[in-house]
Formats: sequence, structure tokens, C-alpha cells
Amino acid sequence: MSSNTPISDTDAARRRLKIALDDEIARCRRCDGMNIPGVTASAPGYGCLASPVALVGQSLCEKCMQTQIPFTEGSGDLIDEAITLAGLEKREVFISNAVHCHPPKNRPSHEREIVNCSPFLHRELEIVRPRLVITLGRDAERVVTFFYPRARVSVPPFEVPRGRLPKGVPYVFAAKHPSWIQRQHDDALETEYVSGLAAAIRWSFSLTAEDEKR
Repeated sequence: MSSNTPISDTDAARRRLKIALDDEIARCRRCDGMNIPGVTASAPGYGCLASPVALVGQSLCEKCMQTQIPFTEGSGDLIDEAITLAGLEKREVFISNAVHCHPPKNRPSHEREIVNCSPFLHRELEIVRPRLVITLGRDAERVVTFFYPRARVSVPPFEVPRGRLPKGVPYVFAAKHPSWIQRQHDDALETEYVSGLAAAIRWSFSLTAEDEKR
């Protein structure tokens, strides 16, 4: 789907598009050995289809195959903490991955897997149309900045962007993957990480609140 393709801006239209896309993801066999039930299964993006923020990770974790929700437990605990600190519930934001399947033994995604899966993520983001995309890890950052070459990109610590942002593209906050943060075994770093993500999420929702007052 081209980024120039108009999408009807109604909840029902977005749901219809997402249901069809979820089915495509479930049936996808583009990559050898991937999307095998219980082994390398896929899960689509999860959450609110009108969320002003989308969080994009690297690939699906093993636990997420069961729940069908990206960032379930494990490193997802830091994501959950950030969402809670922002005063929200997980279902109120949108969360997906650069690769929707679970790579065997949690290995890094192959380049062809990232390329093959990127159209699914692109279409998800076209449906949601977030004002902010938080990339979690290098693979996610590469894919999202490829989608939006005009987007302004910032790195931690999160700061509210100054000046006019490019129209029609989200602001990109490129953060570390939460699993990397956890591997540092540094409580202060984890606290800083969670606080930064929460600040970014709150900012995206504040934009929506400001628009509603106009």
C-alpha cells in the first residue's frame, strides 16, 4: 500500500483494515522456517488504532507467541512500567515489531526477514498514523526512518521537540531496546529509561488533548 493511499478516518474503517492485515500476517510464509505455530509464530501489532504513539520493537519474543501481544513480560516489563508511569494502559497505545515472527532461540533477525516483514509494519503505521514513533532497538530505528526519511529523529533523553515538525510524518524517538537496558543490571539506568519513555508517551497524548480543545 502506498503512503499516498487515502485511508478513511473512522474507527470502523481502521478496524476493517487491521483485521484484514492481521489475517495476512498470520498466513504469511515469506521467510523459511518462520511463522510456524508454537515455534516461530507471528503476532500482529496490538493496541489502539487511533493512538498518537506507536512503539516498535525488533521481533516477537517467545512469550508473545502465546499472548499475541508484543512485549509480554521479560523486557516488556519496562515498557509496561513506562506506559503505567505515563498514566495509561497498554491497550491505549499501539505496539508492534519490525519482524512480526519469533526468531528461533531469540536470534537476531536476518536482513531478509526485516525486509519481508517491513510492508506489514508500514501498513500498520498507515492505519494508526501516530504522531510519535518510539523505536526500540537498531532494527526498528532503521525500518522506521526508511519509511519516514523526512521525520525528525531524536535520541534519549527525551526532549519536547522545538519548532515546526514536518507535516504528514511522525516524530521519531530512537531508544535502546529494553532487553539491552536489562542486561546492564543498572537500576538507575532502568529508572531513567522508563522515565524517558513515559515522558515521550505523555507528550504524544498531550498533542491530542490540545487538538481537542481547538
